[in-house]
Amino acid sequence: MTTWVMIPARGGSVGVPRKNVRKLKDKPLIAWSIETALSQVAADHVIVMTDDDEIAGVAQSYGTRVMREERTTGKQTLDDVARKVITELMAEGAETSDVFVTVQPTCPFIKGERIQQAVKRLKAGAGAVLTVTDDRHLNWTITDDGIAQPLYAARVNRQLLPPSLRETGGVIATTIDNFLTHDTRIVQPIELVEVEPDEALDIDTFNDWVVADYLANRLSISIRVDAATHLGMGHVYRALALAQELASHRISIIVSESEQLSRDFFAQHPFPVIEVASDSEFVSIVSSHDIVILDRLDTSAELVSQLKNVVRSVVTFEDLGTGAEIADLVVSDLYKNPRVPPQKQLNGIRSAILSPAFNEHIQPIEFSQTVETILVIFGGTDPASLTDKTLQALANIKFAGEVLVVRGMGAADVPELSTFGLRGEVLHNVKHMPSVMGRADLAISSAGRTITELLSLGIPTICMAQNAKELTHTHASAEFGVLNLGLGKLCTIETIAAHIDHLMTNTELRKTLHERAVYETQGRSNSQVIEEILTTLEQY
Repeated sequence: MTTWVMIPARGGSVGVPRKNVRKLKDKPLIAWSIETALSQVAADHVIVMTDDDEIAGVAQSYGTRVMREERTTGKQTLDDVARKVITELMAEGAETSDVFVTVQPTCPFIKGERIQQAVKRLKAGAGAVLTVTDDRHLNWTITDDGIAQPLYAARVNRQLLPPSLRETGGVIATTIDNFLTHDTRIVQPIELVEVEPDEALDIDTFNDWVVADYLANRLSISIRVDAATHLGMGHVYRALALAQELASHRISIIVSESEQLSRDFFAQHPFPVIEVASDSEFVSIVSSHDIVILDRLDTSAELVSQLKNVVRSVVTFEDLGTGAEIADLVVSDLYKNPRVPPQKQLNGIRSAILSPAFNEHIQPIEFSQTVETILVIFGGTDPASLTDKTLQALANIKFAGEVLVVRGMGAADVPELSTFGLRGEVLHNVKHMPSVMGRADLAISSAGRTITELLSLGIPTICMAQNAKELTHTHASAEFGVLNLGLGKLCTIETIAAHIDHLMTNTELRKTLHERAVYETQGRSNSQVIEEILTTLEQY
C-alpha cells in the first residue's frame, strides 16, 4: 500500500488574508503540514493542490508536487478536490489499494505519527480514519420553533459529560479503492484517532492565529533539581517558582528517583515530574528540548557538554563547578563565579528567584520601635540544628514576646517552646510564607535564599551560615540589612543571645537594617529575572 498525501491549500482566505503563506514563527503556515507529510512519505508522494501562485511557489521550494486548480466560488468540497487528485494519480499508475491521506495546512501542529496510525488502521480493515479531539461542553441548539434546547441529558461538570468528539481536519485517510467505490473519503467502518487540543487547532480566524503563534513559540524547558537533607529545600522551592513563572511554556521537572523528598514536594504541585536514575538517562530524556535549567549546585563540564549537544541552551544556578564555565548562562543571587565571563552571569540580589507569593503585591512591614515577635527560620532542613541553639539563646535572655518557628519538609522536630520557657508557635510546611514572616519584628535565619525573602519584607535579620559555602553568600551582610554571625556551628549560645539582645535594644541599628533591606530589594520580581534570562540566552 503506497501512501499519498494531499494538502489542499487555496488562496483568497478571508478570515486571515494570505493565511497559507503567512509566516507562523519562522516559516509559512503551509510549510508546517508539508514538513509533517515529508517526515512520513517521499516528496513526490506529497501533492499540494492549489489555485494560488504564491502557495505553489512555497510548496515547490520544499520539493513537493504541485497540482493546480482553477479558482472556485468556494462551494467545491474537499471530496471534489480529492477526486481530481486521485484521477490524476490513477492516470500515472497509482493502485486502488494505495492509501490517500488529506492533511489540512490550517492544522500546523498535527504530528506525522497520525499518518502512520491512519495507514496502520486502514491495513487492519478500517474504511476511513479521522483525527478528532474531545470537545465536550454544555452545548445547546435552537429548534425549528426557535426554542433553546440543551444537547446534554444532565447538567454536570464538563468532565462528567459523555465524550463529544469533534473532527479536527488534521488527517482524513482512506484507500483509493474506497474513495472510488463510495465517492467520498468518509467510508465505514470509520476509526477515530483522538488528539490533544493543541494538535487539533485549526486556524480559521485571527483568534486562532494568536493561539497558533503562542503554541509555535512556546519553549520546551526542563528543570533538573533535587532536595535532600544535605542540599536543603531552597533548590526545589526555586525550581517551583521558576516553573510557575514559565508555566506558559512546556515545563518538565526532573528529579533523582533516589530522592524521596523531591518527589514528595512536587507531588503537591501541578507540573509533570520525571524521575531519573542517572545523568545519562537525564540527557536522553531532554534531548531536543530548548532549555535545560540545572539547580543542583556544582555541575561537571562533562554533563553540561553532553547537554549542549542535544539542547539549545543550558542555564545553571549557584554553580561553581567546571560545568558553569561552558554553560550558556549562570544565575546566582548569592555569589559570583570568578571563572565565568561577566556577560554570561546574572548576579546579585535582584537576580533572586523567590516564591511567587513574594511577587504578589506584598509590601514591606512597618518598622516597629519594639520587638514583640521573633521569627526563627532555618531553611527546609536545618542540617546544623541551629534552631535549637537559637531557642536556647532566646531562653537565656528571657525573651517574653512571641516566637514563631518555621520548619520545612526535611527538618527534624524541635522540642515544645514551653521547654525553653518561651511562648509562640511551631509551624510546619507553611503554604504562604509572607503572611508568617510579616508578623515578625526581627528574624533569625541561615544565610540562604530565605534571607532575600526576609529582606523583601524589610525585616531586620540575624543570620548564621549552615555550612562553609553559605559564608560566601554576599547578600547576607549589613549592606543588605543583615547582621551576620558567621558559621553557625562555631557560634556559642551566649554569642547568639548577646547579638539578639543587642539588636532588640538598639532601635537605630534595627531601623538602619530595615531601611537597607527595603532599598536593596525594591523593584525585584521573578518576571523581570526570567525576562533577563531569556533575553540573555537569545544573544548567544
